[in-house]
Amino acid sequence: MSADPPITVKTSPRVPAYKLAATEVKRYIETHQLKGGDALPSEALLCQELGMSRASLREGLKALESLGIIRTRHGEGVFVAHFSFDPILHNLPYSIAAQGSSLRDLLAVRTALEVGMVGQIVGRIRAQDIETLRHLALEMLALSERGESYAQQDRAFHAALFACLDNAFLLSLVDLFWQVFNRLSDRLPIPDRAAQQATARDHLQVVEMLETGNVAALEQAHRQHFHEISKRLEAVDASGSLGLPGRAASPVPLNP
Repeated sequence: MSADPPITVKTSPRVPAYKLAATEVKRYIETHQLKGGDALPSEALLCQELGMSRASLREGLKALESLGIIRTRHGEGVFVAHFSFDPILHNLPYSIAAQGSSLRDLLAVRTALEVGMVGQIVGRIRAQDIETLRHLALEMLALSERGESYAQQDRAFHAALFACLDNAFLLSLVDLFWQVFNRLSDRLPIPDRAAQQATARDHLQVVEMLETGNVAALEQAHRQHFHEISKRLEAVDASGSLGLPGRAASPVPLNP
């Protein structure tokens, strides 16, 4: 009678100590219901509480800081970080611009987010906020007529548009999309002055539709103001020039 074959035991790879430390620190934050700005105990107390070496803890804390979960203040200690999309933006791979389809997909999500939320502004935005939006749009138009960049005015416009919803998560996400597209502005063909002016007027149209209180018209106007960037992406598809190295940065913002 032949002997039974030996049993093979599958083992999982050893988890690095710093990853275990990071996991335990996150669990500590959740268990103690710490919020943004709350301080963590000292290293000595955390090591004792979590049963780990100081070296492992420090590496774990570094990993958590790179993810934006904690913040270290020299001379003060370690604190739970307030929510932010900054780590995503800072670690965003530039390879997202390697294919036009990737950028089109990103634009589709951004358009769906803003158009889907803009109708909720009606009836909630104040008259003075509408005037702020009008002022920003007129500034954009004046700058476009001089062939100058209106990137900062555009960023402020999108922030002011949704501010009345009092949704910090939405504002962070809207700004994240804005920064991503602005970062990639040197990868797309530079629009001519007429295109810049048309985009600025699209922003004015959003303000005018907001004043009417017509939700459907507002949504249509907001969707339309993304049209210029769509045309620039179509130009990329036709030329195949997206992501070519050595291209000078554009003085004109990518964001519509």
